[in-house]
Amino acid sequence: MNKLYDVLLSTKSFQINTNDPFTFASGIKSPIYCDTRRLISYPKERKMILSGFLEEISNMRIECILGVATGGISWGAWLSDRLDLPFGYVRSSSKGYGKKQSIEGDIDVSDNILIIEDVVSTGGSIGRAINLLKESSANSLNALSIFSYQFPESVEMFQKLNVPFQSLLTLEGLLEHVSDSLGDTKGEIELWRKNPWEWRRYE
Repeated sequence: MNKLYDVLLSTKSFQINTNDPFTFASGIKSPIYCDTRRLISYPKERKMILSGFLEEISNMRIECILGVATGGISWGAWLSDRLDLPFGYVRSSSKGYGKKQSIEGDIDVSDNILIIEDVVSTGGSIGRAINLLKESSANSLNALSIFSYQFPESVEMFQKLNVPFQSLLTLEGLLEHVSDSLGDTKGEIELWRKNPWEWRRYE
């Protein structure tokens, strides 16, 4: 998978800034930001990510693919097209009009469903999608992302929900891949990894 880490780097989808850290939706401040939405603009690199997905799920029996809004929608749609499977997506919140649906598409929840997310940090978005599907009586679910920060919250969440989760790329793998170029930021990144919630919390 080293070539996929190079895809993040070549498309500038991976950024490090210890002086002006990024803030996640969860409130966590981070010196690292993985912006996989940039990848959708690069056809060659996009195909490489999709090939990675296909390799990862080659032994799975998948009957339907759902994307998590918004980052997982395009990837889920492209993947379902490659596999000639039904596609739908899970909204970040229910529509306030019409049928007020949270799950879009003509989806059979009894199918073996693969849930696609682009990036997983604390797991809030994909966890909500999984819970919505479970409330709709879905019981055969697998989850897959492009990148995972491997936060303990997300690891514990997938375990509690009893949903197998895989990610093409991980923070640990990425840092190992770029280790020689981290320089003075390496120590700061290690401090952040030990306790991301408290790192520079009061700055």
